[in-house]
Amino acid sequence: MGKIFRTPSDDAVEDTLKSIHLANKVDMAYERGMGWFKVLLFGTMAMFVVSAFEHYTEWNLWEYTGDAISGWAIRQLGKLV
Repeated sequence: MGKIFRTPSDDAVEDTLKSIHLANKVDMAYERGMGWFKVLLFGTMAMFVVSAFEHYTEWNLWEYTGDAISGWAIRQLGKLV
């Protein structure tokens, strides 16, 4: 007799549900693993692209970002005063 269903004839249903549950867990693990793989792959690619762009041009991401944020902060402070 099964653990989920209380009649002896329902063992096949319980086995089917267990198989579906196992397949769902494997599928979730695969999707999660592939998701992290894609994050690492595309993050590394973006890092190399930005690095190459900064190397071959005079543009610098950190300086541009810092200038943009400081300019925004100065404008916001000017509105408050």
